[in-house]
Amino acid sequence: MHSLSASNSIAIVYNRKSLPAAKCQECGAKMYPKSLLKPHLNRHQLRQRWLMNSLGQLRTALARMGNVA
Repeated sequence: MHSLSASNSIAIVYNRKSLPAAKCQECGAKMYPKSLLKPHLNRHQLRQRWLMNSLGQLRTALARMGNVA
């Protein structure tokens, strides 16, 4: 998981106001307030786990199909 540091802190300009924000290193999304970055990164991690699980199931199914012939 990525950590929140000064290097990825940025500002979002809204109605001519500069709001302190954080930038996701995975997708480049800007978060305000900065506290939203951790749940956002958790969603990236959950999606990655789901994808790896789906790929494992697909590999298993393809291996079974290869053994049938």
